Amino acid sequence: MANPDETMLQVVQLMLAQHPHLARAVEELALISQGRDQTSLQLQRHVQREAQMFAGLDSKAIFTKIYIERLWGHPGDSEQIFWSGPGSHAAPIVQPYLQSVRRFLESLQPRPDVVDLGCGDFAVGQQLRPFCGRYIACDIVDPLIHYNQRRFAALEVDFRVLDMARDTIPQGDVVFIRQVLQHLSNAEIEPVVRQIERGFKHLVLTEHVPLGTAFTPNLDKPTGRDVRIHRGSGIVLTAAPFHLQAKAEQVLCEAPEAGGVNRTTLYTLA
Repeated sequence: MANPDETMLQVVQLMLAQHPHLARAVEELALISQGRDQTSLQLQRHVQREAQMFAGLDSKAIFTKIYIERLWGHPGDSEQIFWSGPGSHAAPIVQPYLQSVRRFLESLQPRPDVVDLGCGDFAVGQQLRPFCGRYIACDIVDPLIHYNQRRFAALEVDFRVLDMARDTIPQGDVVFIRQVLQHLSNAEIEPVVRQIERGFKHLVLTEHVPLGTAFTPNLDKPTGRDVRIHRGSGIVLTAAPFHLQAKAEQVLCEAPEAGGVNRTTLYTLA
């Protein structure tokens, strides 16, 4: 006697052979029948696209590709060769950050020595430079750093090519990490956290996270363009598996962004 499941499979295969344009609809119905909704299907496809786009690339190659191919968007300005995306340029996101971080920097005397990890196109960092002592700005993308060295030569910033997950991070009073860790795998975040604990008095961290606090933090993902908000998660360094050792933490500001908020947290390190 024929197995009903095998018979159904044969019917579906025959139907798809005759009507291949129905493949997507059949896939969606199959996932729904397994208790997976349209959101799950979209996430699955997003993850697959990201995996194919960056297959076989290391972190330096991944972020170089993102900048060169403008995968974070285009500024519409031919003179802006490198662009870190709307999160570094949109006023509703950037202005609350600048205001709160300036207040914090002005509370420190003398002006603190700062390390900016993942400085990107430096659209934000250049506006904080006057409130800092020594300023070291780092990014993993070689042509981006070389461009910043020329463009911002008058600001007396020490621009350096740095892979924060593998290289020695310069020490200072304050470290800025703005919308960077959200793009990295947990394995790449871990060594960054350990170096920060040893090298700084304060960490100013900005991450795109879901609204509120009722979400599972630090779900792992491959290093790449996307962030954990697509998985309903976000980076919380004091939670597992990172367990950042901080004496105090304070949310400096929040700004709404797609699916959640950009949250900037000040950590006073142990």
